Amino acid sequence: MSFVAAFGQEVTAMAKTGVVAVAAIALVVFGVFISGCPQSDEGQVTAGAVVAPGGGSAINALLKDTVVLIETQLHFPDGSIDGTGSGFVINNKGRIITNAHVVAPEFTDDDGNRHLATGRSVQVVFHPGTDLEETLQAEIVRENEDLDLALLKVAQETPRFLDLGDSSSAQELTRIICAGHPAGLREISLRTGAVTAHRTFEGRKWLEHDAEAEWGNSGGPVVSEDGKVLGVMARFHWNRILASKWAVPSNTLRDWLASDPANDPPVYLASADGGQMQVTEGQRPPTGAKTQLEELLDASGLSYSYAENGSWQLEYDNQATVYVEEFDHILRAYVIYGDLPPSGAIPALAFSWHDPVGRFSALREGDVDKLYWEAQVPMGVVTAEYLRDLCDIGAGQVENFMVYLSSEKQLETPTDLYPGGDPDQQFAQLTQMLKDSGLVHEKLDEETFKIPFDNNVDVYVKIFNGMAYIHSYCGGFPGEDEQEMRELGPELLRFNWNDPLGRIAVDDELDVVWECQVPMTYLTADYLGVVASIGSNRVEEYRGIFGDIPFNSERFGS
Repeated sequence: MSFVAAFGQEVTAMAKTGVVAVAAIALVVFGVFISGCPQSDEGQVTAGAVVAPGGGSAINALLKDTVVLIETQLHFPDGSIDGTGSGFVINNKGRIITNAHVVAPEFTDDDGNRHLATGRSVQVVFHPGTDLEETLQAEIVRENEDLDLALLKVAQETPRFLDLGDSSSAQELTRIICAGHPAGLREISLRTGAVTAHRTFEGRKWLEHDAEAEWGNSGGPVVSEDGKVLGVMARFHWNRILASKWAVPSNTLRDWLASDPANDPPVYLASADGGQMQVTEGQRPPTGAKTQLEELLDASGLSYSYAENGSWQLEYDNQATVYVEEFDHILRAYVIYGDLPPSGAIPALAFSWHDPVGRFSALREGDVDKLYWEAQVPMGVVTAEYLRDLCDIGAGQVENFMVYLSSEKQLETPTDLYPGGDPDQQFAQLTQMLKDSGLVHEKLDEETFKIPFDNNVDVYVKIFNGMAYIHSYCGGFPGEDEQEMRELGPELLRFNWNDPLGRIAVDDELDVVWECQVPMTYLTADYLGVVASIGSNRVEEYRGIFGDIPFNSERFGS
């Protein structure tokens, strides 16, 4: 019996690290610097930046990297109106929090008249007023007028972000920093103060503080001295002698991010006939021309709808839902499985070894690992047909994995999911691509090439059923015994979460291999060079974390 068989039958059915030094060709061909590809769903991910209490310069740098200027433009038949606010990054996948009123599609004039816009556009500005200034278009993922919270998304990774603290533990006189862009000024403003009260007003909880703030600070973070978000600056409470500043507590924000977006109140835009048009799930947000991904979805013939989490969703007859999104010039197709059972990691890694295009990965959410099937491909090589193949395979692999978990059936490579073709012709094509790529390589035999890298990691490439199989072995599975291996399995799945294009998998002897399979139809010399470079660096990174472990046959015998 193989190692995998020994681990694989106890699982019941269930629902940035690492900088990658990519060849320069990646920058030109794919328009993306790949430094890992962090992904996360809405809400927080694992710890962002750890700042020691009293570490003023470190907190200043963190806030300057994570607090952004929000620029909103409301569109009306006779022109447009601009407004500004603040926001802050909450995870490594481009998710940003601000106030709902900062991006609301309406304004009230000096006479108290409410005007509803026909459309709106939102931009996020990082490091405004500095040489590092960068402006990105933002998508409104969800918003809640009642809570005055909005979640935005930019199509770029954000490795620096703020963690949410526990607002209920911030006692009165706790020192805080209020960060943002008051009065629309571009340079960031950092003001210190203290928590002055925990208030309940009109049925809602608020965190009151005395740090200076003006309009334009709305949506910015109120953070503790160790850099944890305690609140979202939202409103002022005025009287003749006091201007009290109130923030939405971080615990309210956390609960909202974990809630069902369907519970958010509806948002309306003005319709062409002067009435109102509700923006609902399944409608494309009114932000202008279709994106490249939408055009690909249209051309693929797939039935899809807009998802509340900022992705597009595709429902399949087998009850699988496949989501697709573009992130940092990479197409990601994924299926959310649910919680990872304690003994489910190794079977998931073994299943990945037999998957033609996808992988399993895990994201730690609190004390639970969430399991995902996913496939990632540079947008520069995606066609409508390739997109359809990825989604169809993803939906089918959901069902196949469930069968594997709940039966005694041994894993087999699903050759029917591979494109096939003339292997001799494809090997000749691969040979020419390696020459064109500029990679140093040598032919080992009639099937395999070796690509050596200067970090002492060799990457191998061969043709397998119409695919270019690009891989490099990491060594034996970490752990000295069966129990320790089970405990370390989820860490390998989490390692996959940060891989831009490839995956860690385990073969039938439980040896660990980094690999990526690309249909020869879509492979180019540049794409091959990018994948091989990523593989070399990922193996080096893996060994730095888990060690250079001998193969299992050497450790345990055959």
